[in-house]
Amino acid sequence: MMRRFNRARGGALRGDAGVGTLEYIGIITLAAVLITALLLSVTSLRAREHVAAAACAIAEAFGQGGGCGTGPDENRDPEDYIPPEECVVSSNGQDDSSSVTVVVTVEGGERWVIEQLGDGTYRLTRAREGGIGIGVGVGFDVSVTNDNETYGVGATADASAAIVVGGGESYIAKTPEEAQRILDHKRNDETKDLWFGDDNPLRDGADWVNEHLGGSNEYEQLDPDEWFLEAGIEGEASAGATALVATADAEATLEAYLGRTSRKDGTSTDYLRASMGISGGLEGHAVTASGYDIYKQFTLDGEAAAVMEVDRDEDGNPVAFRIRSVTSWNPVGDESYSGAGGIDGDPSYTERVVEIPLETAADRELATRVMHAAGVPYYPGITDSVDVPQALLDKLDPAGLGEELGGVAANRGFIYEQTYTTSSNEDAVNAQGKVGVELGLNVASIESTRSTTGYRYYDGTGFVDRPECVV
Repeated sequence: MMRRFNRARGGALRGDAGVGTLEYIGIITLAAVLITALLLSVTSLRAREHVAAAACAIAEAFGQGGGCGTGPDENRDPEDYIPPEECVVSSNGQDDSSSVTVVVTVEGGERWVIEQLGDGTYRLTRAREGGIGIGVGVGFDVSVTNDNETYGVGATADASAAIVVGGGESYIAKTPEEAQRILDHKRNDETKDLWFGDDNPLRDGADWVNEHLGGSNEYEQLDPDEWFLEAGIEGEASAGATALVATADAEATLEAYLGRTSRKDGTSTDYLRASMGISGGLEGHAVTASGYDIYKQFTLDGEAAAVMEVDRDEDGNPVAFRIRSVTSWNPVGDESYSGAGGIDGDPSYTERVVEIPLETAADRELATRVMHAAGVPYYPGITDSVDVPQALLDKLDPAGLGEELGGVAANRGFIYEQTYTTSSNEDAVNAQGKVGVELGLNVASIESTRSTTGYRYYDGTGFVDRPECVV
């Protein structure tokens, strides 16, 4: 099965040469500006259309006009505004990772998540990531993290860059228990691959024994509903200190990825995603004047990300263009007598999505302008030429470009927004020494959950709630 899966993934990426470089960090800023301008303008856009329609109707009543219509939405039913992308109600997952550092860092790990979708099904996604990079710095760090609290000693300052390649697959299940079984059996399949190989008489014998001892190979051979491959770059700069029961740190990150998601029905989605973040603060144990142990946390985390996506049909033709913007700003200043678990520091995220169809030359031209304004010079099937004067104008007036994008999305596409909170629990062991180069070992396990707190979409007149998507 693994060989079939690998062949399918390889075929999904053939023909991608020339997609462009990974210098797409500009999409973060542009996405935020475009979508902000769109949200501010879409209501006024609808208001202007309603006023014009009312004026036309009055003129027609007095015999001074005619041909008044309901505008470009007249043939669009209310349900046509509901985004086709299945929403995530809640999820839980785990990230197991490790790294060994001797001048050059080699990383690897497994991530998995089970999501409850709005249609009542569950989606299991498994991802694997490997990377190689170089880090330089000074200092040392020997610490243990348990339930998000770090204990140890050390002081470090470093900067690093890495090239990362990852991939994974998703499976749709009817229940969370079925999703968990798929996860367990896929791990069994990989263990058998390691010991017996993938397709040979020895492996066939191992499967036969498993079934006759009451086991099952059903989920081991299950083909994924979709799979993805991506490659990118990551950069990080950090400084920190750990003093037995207190830590102080500051960190900045920057990432950019290019990838493709393929589905078993032959359709696919190309995407460019970029993110950047900054975090820092002080947290740890202290003793009150009365002699009680108290945990204090004063931290600030901020993150911004953006994704540009192009949906393709089974023949590879582009059919839709989508841009996402995700932001989070999470200041925490609190204290607790019950440790880190007593502080509510769960971040909240806002994700906004705008989608337009790629049915006409004008649609593709608008998508091209958005990409060029973000610094993406070429994208197969869309950016067939470069209009340098127009690209310069759009860079100078992204709000105007956002209004144009919003007009098309409001009439023939989709506009939606969701908010969600995440929480995590980390256990880790870290031992590093740095004197110009890095020497170290890190093993970490992070459990995470997500809950959607709000979801609304544009229905032709304004934004309405989508209650089936909220916890």
